[in-house]
Amino acid sequence: MSNERIVRVWDLPTRLFHWALFALILVAWFSGEEEGAAALIHRYAGEAIAGLIVFRVLWGFIGGERSRFADFAAGPNAIVAHVRDLFSAQPKRHMGHNPLGGVAVFLLLAVVSAVVITGLFSGDDGMGGPFVGLWGLELSEQHEVLFRVLQALVAIHLLGVFVESFKARDALVPAMVTGAKSRRADEPGDDAKRAGLMALVVALSVGALTSFWLVSQPMQGGGGAGGETEAHEGYEED
Repeated sequence: MSNERIVRVWDLPTRLFHWALFALILVAWFSGEEEGAAALIHRYAGEAIAGLIVFRVLWGFIGGERSRFADFAAGPNAIVAHVRDLFSAQPKRHMGHNPLGGVAVFLLLAVVSAVVITGLFSGDDGMGGPFVGLWGLELSEQHEVLFRVLQALVAIHLLGVFVESFKARDALVPAMVTGAKSRRADEPGDDAKRAGLMALVVALSVGALTSFWLVSQPMQGGGGAGGETEAHEGYEED
């Protein structure tokens, strides 16, 4: 008999969030320097990401066991211990996010949120975010810098996933696809507890409403999908 067993780790909403965010960041990346229809795609990608972030923040409190922030929030001592453990002959394998992975999650959520927020206040030539000019803010430069920071974090995250997968012999990427990890019979870990249906409905609804509300805002200077030409007059200087 095999001494390996399959343990359910990541719930479906968490996995869909992960890959949807990855795909939308790529879309935003390759449409960010373009004009016309591509600029509109860039805006919509950012507003969809905003809804995803809202969903993930809520899911971090009311979602499945391994998706909750409390499951992988780690202090400095745990992070240092994990780094040292990586240099051992047989590093410990974690069921959910390891301490460094937890740090990566919080950093990525924070930086992606900052990129989205500055994007809402960025733009020119009638293709800006819906709030550019509000309170006198135009944050295109900050948006660009933060996106470069995000690119660097994604690269570091991918490197970390590779190192962790190799050193700990833990298939992290397949686990985020299937939701399961393989463990020896003598290794600790049980199937993660799932969230209730109502929690999922609440998180999805708030996230979707956030995106729909942002998409419904007219573009700065006009030029929306329906050819609208009205600007946010209330945002203009007197």
